[in-house]
Amino acid sequence: MTSATVTELLRHHLRFGLMLLAGPATDTPIQHVTAADTLAALDRVPAESLIVILGSEPISSYEIDVAIRQAAARDAAGLVFAAVRELPITATRLAERARLPVLGLDDGRDGAELLLDIDRFVRGGASDALARAAAAIRAAQQAAELEGPDAVRLLLDAVSEALGCRLVLDETRPTDQADPGAVVVGRHLVARLVPDLDDDATRVALPAIAALVSRLRQRELNRRFAPALTRAGLIVQLVLCDRAQLPQLVEQAFQLDFPVEQAHVVAWLQVEDAETSSLVRARQVLEEAELSALQVLHARPGAWHVARLGGDLIIVRTGPAGAELHRQVRTEVGRLIDVLTDRGDIVITGGLGTPQTGPDGLRQSAAEARVAADSAHATGRRGALVEADATGLRRILADLYSSPLSRNLLSEMLAPLDALGAARSRVGLTTLSAYLDAQCSPTRAAEVLHLHPNAVAYRLRWITEALGADLTDPDTRFALQMACRVRLLNG
Repeated sequence: MTSATVTELLRHHLRFGLMLLAGPATDTPIQHVTAADTLAALDRVPAESLIVILGSEPISSYEIDVAIRQAAARDAAGLVFAAVRELPITATRLAERARLPVLGLDDGRDGAELLLDIDRFVRGGASDALARAAAAIRAAQQAAELEGPDAVRLLLDAVSEALGCRLVLDETRPTDQADPGAVVVGRHLVARLVPDLDDDATRVALPAIAALVSRLRQRELNRRFAPALTRAGLIVQLVLCDRAQLPQLVEQAFQLDFPVEQAHVVAWLQVEDAETSSLVRARQVLEEAELSALQVLHARPGAWHVARLGGDLIIVRTGPAGAELHRQVRTEVGRLIDVLTDRGDIVITGGLGTPQTGPDGLRQSAAEARVAADSAHATGRRGALVEADATGLRRILADLYSSPLSRNLLSEMLAPLDALGAARSRVGLTTLSAYLDAQCSPTRAAEVLHLHPNAVAYRLRWITEALGADLTDPDTRFALQMACRVRLLNG
């Protein structure tokens, strides 16, 4: 038997639907829950009972007064009228004088159902736990229909009242996907629900409530980031398209309120799972990184855009031209990388482009950032944020790489090597690049490759045979050298 009181019943308003009509809300323990369908039945109820007057028909003021007198005479813990919403003045004075809590029932609640529910509450045990869980789930379902930024908080308040314990949202990432309180957006664990009381009721209700909170969080994020995600798709098209398509995409940008005519700085982030090479896990890590980037950067000053391309994230900061724009992106992207890598299971290799203006500038900055990121990855600097060289070779290569036509032409030149397989193609590419960089000296190329000059000469024979290239022709050498540089910088 628990020490349930009228005060506790009123605190669980969503569960029981009780309201105080007169008298004080006392802390007198309720020892029994008794139904009475006639005034005569009141003479037989035991002391310290909560008496529930059943029946849907209204009763007279006289009968209400008599019921209050009899309940007070029996030392009742409280009196509930299932069919009374307001007391006459005489009944109110009687209840106050006798210090008897007189309660009414919200519309729509059945008195017999209430009787059973309160009895379970007073007795405790499995039946009460199930009843509390059911009440909490009902409250959560009703609150889940709410709109607005406070929807989650209002849901948790309602559920906490129904459960009789405080339920809080812990924003730290759950460590176990099987956590019954895990709040999931898409496939991402973003928070967890933590009750301050671990009992049967909370264990039963928690998964259902967490699912409803997950739905609200998803709705909130959709509403908050929907315009940003639409612009993200446009950014990907701007980065990848042929130049002939730019006018149409620029028109779309104006329709989406994306100020494409302003200056842009692009950061290109390669997102890798530090633990496994699973494609499923890699996709999940990328989606989690995208969501974190949206949440972190949209809280910062200025116009930020986050787009996903393949296994990478494209971060675009748009605003008035100036050195401050570049500094801000470097600082904020660095902080974002720290936030993402603090998880311990993500490696971010980033490249940062220079500030450029207009749609062509956006494409240029993106190409610079991508080449910088690819270069960092190819040279073993995983986890670094590398800035583009605004005046040197990388700038030229980035300009080449930003053109789909140039990319296709350079790729076609190396296609015969690609046809030999990944391993043999890589050997051919590095050998040819070293040879051309060494001004066609097998000896100097051999030093770079840590090979004997005869091995370099042997490789060059099958490389030139595969390419069908005449390395004595200056134009051919130049074109192949550019193709090798772009390919190697792209990893």
